[in-house]
Amino acid sequence: MSRDRRLHLVAFMRPVGIHTAWWRHSGGWPDANFHFERLATFALRRSATVTSFDPLTLRPALAVLTERIGLIATASTTCNEPYHVVRRFASLAHISKGRAGWNLVTSGNPDEASPGPCRGGR
Repeated sequence: MSRDRRLHLVAFMRPVGIHTAWWRHSGGWPDANFHFERLATFALRRSATVTSFDPLTLRPALAVLTERIGLIATASTTCNEPYHVVRRFASLAHISKGRAGWNLVTSGNPDEASPGPCRGGR
């Protein structure tokens, strides 16, 4: 049995920018966070983005336009039922033919651990 000895590298890249006024730059695109065709162009250039689109909606859409890039999203089960999160990632894995990845995190927001709407409180 042969083992896959390839090294897979992962990077978070933000070609759309995270500075408050990045959209004012002469080379920037004011609509990039909500412009799927532009985001698809970024993905086809082997670059991930941080956008205003929901990551588990955007990744399957990118999966049908790409063949070789991994599609990784961050998701927390703090305020989402684990079953629903896992089901979304399983769907992404099938649509992308195995190129899905889950950056599993706990929330950095202390309010999510308090009783409230997402924890059954009022």
